[in-house]
Amino acid sequence: MDKRRKERETYRKWGKGYYHLCTDGWKDSLLFHTTAEFAFGMLLMGLVTFFTGVTIYAFVLMPNHIHIILSGTGPQCLKVFSYLKRKISSRLKSDGYPPLPKDYGFKLIPIESMEQMRNNIIYVIRNPYEKLWSVPGGYPWGTGMYYFSLAGQLLKGRPVEEMSERELFQLAGTRKKLPPHWQIHPVFGLLPAGFINMKLINKLFPSPKDYETHLIKDYESYVTVADEIGETPDYSLQEGWDIVNQLLDGKPLSQLNADEKGQLAVRLNQFKMTPIQISQLLGMPEYLVKQFVNSKDYGRKPKTRR
Repeated sequence: MDKRRKERETYRKWGKGYYHLCTDGWKDSLLFHTTAEFAFGMLLMGLVTFFTGVTIYAFVLMPNHIHIILSGTGPQCLKVFSYLKRKISSRLKSDGYPPLPKDYGFKLIPIESMEQMRNNIIYVIRNPYEKLWSVPGGYPWGTGMYYFSLAGQLLKGRPVEEMSERELFQLAGTRKKLPPHWQIHPVFGLLPAGFINMKLINKLFPSPKDYETHLIKDYESYVTVADEIGETPDYSLQEGWDIVNQLLDGKPLSQLNADEKGQLAVRLNQFKMTPIQISQLLGMPEYLVKQFVNSKDYGRKPKTRR
């Protein structure tokens, strides 16, 4: 049994809970090429809740991968991925692009606390911002544009109840009666307000300011989630300075001695910064940064013999 099958057999045994479902990043091509394909992806996110019974709290459609924060059972999550893979692959073929490879897979990470839930939601919403696709809250292909956003609240679509069976079948490929309150926008597809669970979002983030603070400043949690799903953070220079200033807690960088700078370099390495980035931020030679990071007294601990 290969690794993929073993993972799926494990997921199949998992009970009801909160999960972060992250599809593979497709290196050879894209899941979504055009606005129409992204809008189709937005429709699929609503349809998976309808057909599988999962509840979605946050998601983002990136050009070559998808993140979803949801609740359901392991078998339901497997159905979510299978449905998305089948529908996206079919759409790609009809649009003249290569279909998804047979070994295209996903990761399913259990979320075991409300703090972890908050961190994972923020990670998902930050994704397009981190990848330089938009400003925070400005990416339409996910839920980030709709949290605490007047623009998101004002965006309206055509209610499903006003659409004919033929229109819905052409759009969604099903003759089943969809929720009448769902609204489908001509550009942005199915609006998330109709199917995401906002009660938990409002509980986790009591105010817009609280939400924005986590979104922009909570770098440590971002790194933790990136580790869980096997991704690497990508910081701008300004974000690097923000992290340095947070760690310094008001103490000027110029007042640090060589030993203190070395300790700071190790802390920045724990944020998954590269030696080059750390060198630029601290004004230290790159070779010296590497020495501190690899030192048993500062950075990496020596492996213990069993």
